[in-house]
Amino acid sequence: MALSTIKMPVLRFGTRGSALALAQTGAVERIFRLRHPEVETATAVIQTEGDVDKTSPLTLIGGRGVFTSALQGALTGGTIDAAVHSAKDLPSERPSGLQLSAFLIREDPRDVLVSRHGCPLAELPPSPLIGTSSRRRAAQVLAQRPDARIVDLRGNVDTRLRKALEPDIDGIVLAAAGVTRMGWDHVITEYLPIERSIPSPGQGALAVETRIQDEGPGRLIADLDDPAVSVPVRVERAFLRGVAGGCTTPIGAHAEVIGDRVRLQCMLGAEDGRHAEWDDVDLPVADAEDLAIDLARRMLASVHRSGHVVPETKPQFRAPLAGLTVLVTRAPEQAGDLSSALLAAGAEPVEAPTIRIDPPLDWASLDEALQRLRAGEYDWIVFTSANAVRQIRKRSQQLGYDSALFDHTGVAAVGTTTAGELEAYGVSVDVVPEKFTAEAVLEALTDLGVAGQRILLPQGNLARKTLAEGLRAAGALVDSVETYRTSPVAISPPVRDRMLRGAIDVATFASPSSVRNLVDALGHASSVLQRMVIACVGPMTAETARRHGIEPDVVAEESTVHGLVDALIQHQAAVAAGKTATGTGIDVLVPQQATR
Repeated sequence: MALSTIKMPVLRFGTRGSALALAQTGAVERIFRLRHPEVETATAVIQTEGDVDKTSPLTLIGGRGVFTSALQGALTGGTIDAAVHSAKDLPSERPSGLQLSAFLIREDPRDVLVSRHGCPLAELPPSPLIGTSSRRRAAQVLAQRPDARIVDLRGNVDTRLRKALEPDIDGIVLAAAGVTRMGWDHVITEYLPIERSIPSPGQGALAVETRIQDEGPGRLIADLDDPAVSVPVRVERAFLRGVAGGCTTPIGAHAEVIGDRVRLQCMLGAEDGRHAEWDDVDLPVADAEDLAIDLARRMLASVHRSGHVVPETKPQFRAPLAGLTVLVTRAPEQAGDLSSALLAAGAEPVEAPTIRIDPPLDWASLDEALQRLRAGEYDWIVFTSANAVRQIRKRSQQLGYDSALFDHTGVAAVGTTTAGELEAYGVSVDVVPEKFTAEAVLEALTDLGVAGQRILLPQGNLARKTLAEGLRAAGALVDSVETYRTSPVAISPPVRDRMLRGAIDVATFASPSSVRNLVDALGHASSVLQRMVIACVGPMTAETARRHGIEPDVVAEESTVHGLVDALIQHQAAVAAGKTATGTGIDVLVPQQATR
């Protein structure tokens, strides 16, 4: 079919809603209209998971796919005809029924440093705090500056650039392409050479995806493909495919076509951060993709090989928690997030749930409260845990309600994790206090004035009464409704044996009940906890540990998985530096974003 015979009334481009994504899609549309002036175009903004959750590390919410899966879903469902992606965001696995029809407009593929100090990476002050959301960038920064401290930094390009100018961070590393496309080249402090900071596969290039069965859009978009971009990018993606790179794999690949040859520079780090390999090869263009896959598999086998030593001529990356065995005591449905974060930091998680989350014994009270919520009888609903959000979401869906249930009610949440759970459900959160405690949300609501207002407080069976009593003292009418139950879980014999043998280095606790239940489960053997590093989320969990004779070593002020892992990383860094003594035996640590 000749392109001139393809008839379409309008071709709908799908894009993320960030300023950068819109600028990129606009550039693709302009090229398309020059090639096909007879076809009208339209832009549809699709919200992705990476746009909804701007705080969680990418390793926890899906890696590359968080910025593409929603666009691909809209494409599969026929909402759009073509999806515009940053090529580096595309996972190695292709969704069924979709094809990458064009690669085009590749900007500078290098990483760049932006620093308020105005100097290159090598000249930053000792122990610089460097922000990035990429384990690849983190690995390569640490290879050049082993004294650097890495902080996970999410957000749009403009958000991250503002962070680079704040006094609590020494620099950020991000893609040159994003900075350039936004017209902010002047803020770049250093362009990092590809030999020292190998980019992500496809970095700097745009990709346009279409449905395989729709020949019309596919042919029109394929006409935009730029071989000078697509040939090297497809080689880089072949290397990614050979690794089957996941969100916890530090992986870089950059290809350059020189005549009939392809120069491929690549790096691959083990998921535990202990080993890394770099290579620089020359491949024939005709076989470059197949050879890139073979190279990736050889490198993958090498970094995973027992006893492998990285050559002295190559830099080595060691993850901040490498070598630690960490006990995860969260409920089974919640343990995965913490385990993933620990793995990403190099630790070995050992899941030993001490609690489980069960539905209430009787749904009647919650059902009545949901009916009143639907009728708009509540002025506020206050969530103190993500567990309550999940249970209400599950029960409201069983009753045929959707997120519109909250449209006429103010919503308050304790902590960003709880707020994120609500936003994923489509619920806007009105109040999230800076401190993740019931006392903080009580203060925030009291300041707003709640006298005479009716408040729904969905909680677990073991929830403290502080919030309910405080709101009532402020004159509010409070319905405290049991939404879930926290029940104890026995420790498996193999895990108990590992603890007794001293084969667990760290015990983590995300709630007071997890402390109580582990101590009860261990009985007289609970003294074994004295030999471990004890890491608690928040002051209430830490206080519970103390009441049970366990002195916390780490207290994360931010009551999130991210906050707990960051606090543990800082503790380990302090141990390595011999700086853990505080005079009290307790290191109260805050997330890396908030402290030097």
